[in-house]
Parts: sequence; structure tokens; C-alpha cells
Amino acid sequence: MIRISTQMITDRSISSMLKQQSSVSDTQLQLSTGKRLLVPSDDPASAARVMGLNGAVETLTQYQSNIDRLTSRLETEESSLAGTTNILQRVRELTVQGNNDVLSQTDKAALASEVRQLRDQIFSMANAKDSGGEYVFAGYQSGTRPFSYSAGVYTYNGDSGQRELQIAPSRTVADGDNGFDTYMNVATGPIATVNVIAPTDPAPAAITAGDITIDGGNGNGPISIGALPLAASPTDRATQLLNAINAISGETGVTAVNATATTLTLTAVGGTGVTVAIAGTATTANTGLTSATTPPVTSKRSIFETLDLLATELEAGNSVTRYITDVNLALENIIEVRTTVGGRLNAVEEQQAVNEDLKLILETHRSEEQDLDYAEAIARFESQMVALQAAQQAYVKVKGLSLFNYL
Repeated sequence: MIRISTQMITDRSISSMLKQQSSVSDTQLQLSTGKRLLVPSDDPASAARVMGLNGAVETLTQYQSNIDRLTSRLETEESSLAGTTNILQRVRELTVQGNNDVLSQTDKAALASEVRQLRDQIFSMANAKDSGGEYVFAGYQSGTRPFSYSAGVYTYNGDSGQRELQIAPSRTVADGDNGFDTYMNVATGPIATVNVIAPTDPAPAAITAGDITIDGGNGNGPISIGALPLAASPTDRATQLLNAINAISGETGVTAVNATATTLTLTAVGGTGVTVAIAGTATTANTGLTSATTPPVTSKRSIFETLDLLATELEAGNSVTRYITDVNLALENIIEVRTTVGGRLNAVEEQQAVNEDLKLILETHRSEEQDLDYAEAIARFESQMVALQAAQQAYVKVKGLSLFNYL
């Protein structure tokens, strides 16, 4: 027979009750938090999976935060560009209207005043801020006001950078467009072209402002460059004419090359320009003169400067035909930028839907790994409470036993 001391009974009873209390406490904590896993040791494999899922969900949450920021900035940019588009369309109407000689000078001055007001509106839109107080068209310098005006000069204070935000593991989207390419560096119409002027009298026919090509022609007569006659005759071939021109290029500054087997191209040394004159009566049909294949000379300037120049020409009563082209090109540039913004907004919206679906899947898996089954936990809690109460009552009864009760 094994003798069990009172101390042993007490120790074992207390140990059993403490275990029961610990189990009850753990279940109570599970019920209060709704989590099955309280510490990694509860289920190391599930805990590791939950950690991985938590990281993935946090990353997707950051992507969604980036998408919200992108959407806000791109919508602000779209609003500014839409306003600029509407204004330029109005400027185009005013330009066409101002190109009418029927208008009085007072009428044209009124048009010029409206053009300047519209210019100021575009200037304000170009300095737009997003909901976070950052400038939309400043590139990386989002804290700097991108456009300023002083002493008749428009200045871009931003840079040509384009910030990008990540919206998926391998996908980034630009959050805006720099103001230099959008409003400052805008193409204008040609400022130099090659034209053949049809003579109506024996005066010389001239071609200026650019390289020209002389196709053989059917006419006869002497040829000279400046005051220097060429050592060539009407019966000479193109090669002989080429040699004659180049023989005196050091004095004339004009060189010739073979464009085709029967064509010569004249070019002024140093880009000083070439003027071709035909003495006597001639028309463009029989001169054999054609424009060179080189493109016309163009320039780039800010939309603000273009509208300034337009207003000045209107006030002066001058023709504003060329500004119709300039305004159209400015409008095309804004529309092109606006199109890219729309494409980004569509891409962001699509990715947002994909991220939301993926996040839901990950959260479902995480819930399966760590969330508590309340029905099972409540049943377990009640069972543990019954066991704890039974242990406590048993201890009380055993502790109350004594031989003195039988004396």
C-alpha cells in the first residue's frame, strides 16, 4: 500500500486546479480576441503561414494606398488639363474671329483682352495642387510652385522628373506630368519655308529661306552666282554644272551636290541662305525649281507666350493666321498629355480591382489559419469550467477528511 501524505494531496490538487485555470484563461483570451493562435507555440506551422499572409496583406494595403494617392493626383491633373483644353478651344475661336478684316480695331482689342484673361486662367491651372498640397506639374519638385512670371518672362521652376508609385509587385504608374513638356516646350507652326514665287513681270523670281533643289529645267541661258558667272554652257550636263558651281564656292559660299542623276542641290556654306534669280520672263511651271526635301524650320515656346503674342498681334490689327496653327498645336499637346492621364487612370482602376480580389483571398486564408471557431471554443470553455469546479470541490472534500471525525 502506498501511503499518500496530506502534503502530496494538497500539491497534486493545487497543480491540477492551476492547469485547469490556465486552460480556462487561455480559452477566455481566445474568446475575447477571436483568435485561435495566441502565441506561435500554439501551432508553429499555422503561425508561420499567418506571418507570411500578414506580410502579403500589408503589401497589398500599401499598394491600395498608393492607388488612392495616384487617383487623387491624376484626377487633379485631368481636371486642370480639361480646363486648359476648353480654354484653348475658346482661344482658337477668338483667333479665327480676330483674323477677319471686317472687325474694327476696337473689336480686336476686346478679343485681345479676353485672350489675356484666358491666358491667366491657364497659368492658374498649370500651378494646380493636389489634395496633399503638392504641385501637380512640378516634376520631382512638388513643393515648388512650377510656373512664375516676372518682367514679361514665364519661367518653369520645376524639373523634368516624373514620379512613379508602385501599385503591384512589378507595376508602377507615373503620378503626373512635368509642366515643362505640358505647358512650356510646345511646338509652334513653321517659321521658315521655301516658296517659289511666280513672277508676273521680267523681275527676278526668288526662292529664299532654306535649301532648294534645281531640277535640270528646259530653259537656256547664262547662270551666275552673285556677280560671278559660271564657266558653263547651256549644253553642259549636270555634272559639268556641278563642277562649275563648286569651282567658285570659295568666293560665293555656295556648294552643289548631285541629288539625282539629273538634279543638283545648292547649299549655302554656313547656313547663310541661297537666293536663285531667273532673269527675264519666266513662270514657276518652266523654271524647274522645286522645294528641297528638308523640313521647315519650327520653334517651341510656352502656351503663355503664344497667347501673349496673339493678344499683341490682335491689338496691333495684324494678321493672326499663323496663330491658328500655334493654338491648334498647343491644344494637340494638351490633348495628348490628357490622353496619357486617362490611360493611367484606367490602369489604376483596373489594378485596384485586382488588388482587392487578391487581398480578399489572402484574408480568407489567414482567417482560416488563425481565427477562432466560437462554437467549439464555447463548448470547450464550458467543459473546462466544469472540470475546474469538480477539481475544486474534490479538493475541499478531501481536505476536510480527518480520523478525529470518528473518535
